[in-house]
Amino acid sequence: MRAIAVKVLVTVGGPLVVLAGVAMLVLPGPGLVVIALGLALLAVEYQWARGLLALLGRALARAKQTALPRDGSPVRRLAGIAGTAGFLVVTTLATGAITTFVGSQAFL
Repeated sequence: MRAIAVKVLVTVGGPLVVLAGVAMLVLPGPGLVVIALGLALLAVEYQWARGLLALLGRALARAKQTALPRDGSPVRRLAGIAGTAGFLVVTTLATGAITTFVGSQAFL
């Protein structure tokens, strides 16, 4: 009985968490983190979610290696840190602008 309850909770809760993360991609919030948490929840019961989570992990590792190479020169590492910081600033400003725009619209 417990196994069925867990499967039902994972099957219902996982997609809801993923959808909340997708909404957070355009709304304020940690969208990518929440999507990953939803996939981790789904990975408890489903093999396809485990594979998708592994693919996401490899992509993030590749992105980290590109932005911050271990064998890169100090200038290259500094450029990676500056680029990452710039990306975070730009996306934060864009999120704030979108939130302000959406908040200023009158939905009747």
